[in-house]
Amino acid sequence: SSFPLGVPIEWNIVMVYGGLALFGAHPEASALALSSPLLVAILAVPLVIVPLVGNVSPRHVSFLLSMRYYAGNWAYSVWLFKGDAENKLDQHITKAALGGRAQLMTMYEQDKDMVDAMLCKVPVFRLMHVQGRILHDLLPKACPDVEDYVFHDGEAVAGLVLGWNFGDGHLHQERLLEAIQGECQFEPGELRCIFVESQPIHRPFLGYRIHDAATGLIEEGEVPVKTLLARQPWPEGA
Repeated sequence: SSFPLGVPIEWNIVMVYGGLALFGAHPEASALALSSPLLVAILAVPLVIVPLVGNVSPRHVSFLLSMRYYAGNWAYSVWLFKGDAENKLDQHITKAALGGRAQLMTMYEQDKDMVDAMLCKVPVFRLMHVQGRILHDLLPKACPDVEDYVFHDGEAVAGLVLGWNFGDGHLHQERLLEAIQGECQFEPGELRCIFVESQPIHRPFLGYRIHDAATGLIEEGEVPVKTLLARQPWPEGA
């Protein structure tokens, strides 16, 4: 199905209406008409300063507040659970529902192959974007035996544990990992996380961090975007 489930369609409608109302019905409206210095200063913070800082240093400001176009260049994370370690989420954290795999197993009548195929759609989605192709380099660094790990997108983890997410990778980075580790006590190697930041507006690089839930930071670095543009979404040279 191509039904855009979970997409803020009403947001898009309001933006179109707002554009027509401001620049079509009332073209005479101008920001220069603001006469209160205090109001100008107040509006400058969310409309100028926060977006500027967020686009120059995206690690410190959500892409939502940065007003960055919602088309790929935002922070995301990948959570890699070794074997059945993801079951600790169900065992130690009170949630509204079981994990995605458990839900799909019920929906598809315990058909493991079908469930695996459905879950593989998530990494495919990531890899289709330029920002996701960095995972070809980072997955082997995070998990030398990557076949032993189960891939979960951070958005799914946040939705499961917090009950909410809005595509903002900052919601499921180190702070959420620390909170989950405090409840689940994963052993070293049981949960590895890859955190990828947005590209700054003035530097063609993507920053990343790799963490182990138990032992902390494993590696931090940057990758030039031009090397990702030259890659395909699928593994090459295998």
